[in-house]
Amino acid sequence: MERLIQATMQRSRATLTLFIFLLLGGFAAYQVIPKEANPDVVIPMMYISMGLEGISPEDGERLLVRPMEQELRALEGLKK
Repeated sequence: MERLIQATMQRSRATLTLFIFLLLGGFAAYQVIPKEANPDVVIPMMYISMGLEGISPEDGERLLVRPMEQELRALEGLKK
């Protein structure tokens, strides 16, 4: 390792030139690599919201939430 450091110190122009070529090559490769601005990422999540004005919370649970939960339990692949 010491020899490598000494060699780079003795050949500083060659080391800097190599460094600049590596930076330019990396920048050129970054420009050429295909990128997508808005990739399609599938997020396995579902949000369900229900509301009905004018009913009590107890009626909402009995008439809306419990039947909805029963229907959702029938779907396969759901964890919670």
